Amino acid sequence: MCSLAWIARNRRPHRYKLLEIVTLTDQRLQRIFREVFDDDKLALSNSLSPETLAEWDSLAQVKLIVACEEEFGIKFSIDETIEIASAGKLKEVLASKGVGR
Repeated sequence: MCSLAWIARNRRPHRYKLLEIVTLTDQRLQRIFREVFDDDKLALSNSLSPETLAEWDSLAQVKLIVACEEEFGIKFSIDETIEIASAGKLKEVLASKGVGR
């Protein structure tokens, strides 16, 4: 196994790609987003928001919140619900509640 320091010293930029780590939380969130938006091909990204997804309206927001509360066994406050304006922000709020640790 190589350390990150070894990789940094010995890397060849043209041969390595930064890989995105997909966590179990990401997989669960992707499933929730696909169910809420009824789109089996929807790809979860931190930038996904009402501005980038026309179907993300107030009803979809409520469905997302309820689905996440049920899936992760948590409750969101009103302030948190308002704060969640993107998939990335949703992940941050979930992490603050201990989800994915």
